Amino acid sequence: MTTKFRGFKLAGKTAAHLKSMLRTQVTQLIKYERIETTLPKAKLLKRFADKMVTLGKKGTKVHYGQACSFVRDRKMVDKLFNEFADRYRHRDGGYTRVMRTRKRTGDNAQMAFIEYIDREGEIRKPLPPKSEAEKQEILRKFLETQGVLASKPEEKIVEMTEEELAHAENFLGEEAIEEKKE
Repeated sequence: MTTKFRGFKLAGKTAAHLKSMLRTQVTQLIKYERIETTLPKAKLLKRFADKMVTLGKKGTKVHYGQACSFVRDRKMVDKLFNEFADRYRHRDGGYTRVMRTRKRTGDNAQMAFIEYIDREGEIRKPLPPKSEAEKQEILRKFLETQGVLASKPEEKIVEMTEEELAHAENFLGEEAIEEKKE
């Protein structure tokens, strides 16, 4: 049986159990900064863990209250609003990484690590955040291919989210990114 929890699905869980499990896993992820779980749980957990870091970066009382209502330990909320907010102040998103590890013995479930990036002892180093100039160049090339271009080349194009930037990079392909590097 598949249960829906505000648009999120995970087979065999009631909505209350799913919410409780996610709250506990987010708290443990903040505490240890890397945990191993099944791949579907890790993919679902990634969304909530990234949202908690975003709340920490905003840093208001309202956002602190929202984080307290989800994270189970007050010390971990303080860690979000102090340590993580400073660590990720220049990053627009993508604070966590999911990496497949092994098949679990017994039920052969695919296991995965989920970890926060830009920390000590991480498995793989992340790419540095893109500068504003790099984001503008990617967007400009994307708009050229779509036939829509700003009237003046010097004019700054609209701000991009990380998701739009990733879409533009995927659309342009490897060649455009290599041309930019040269």
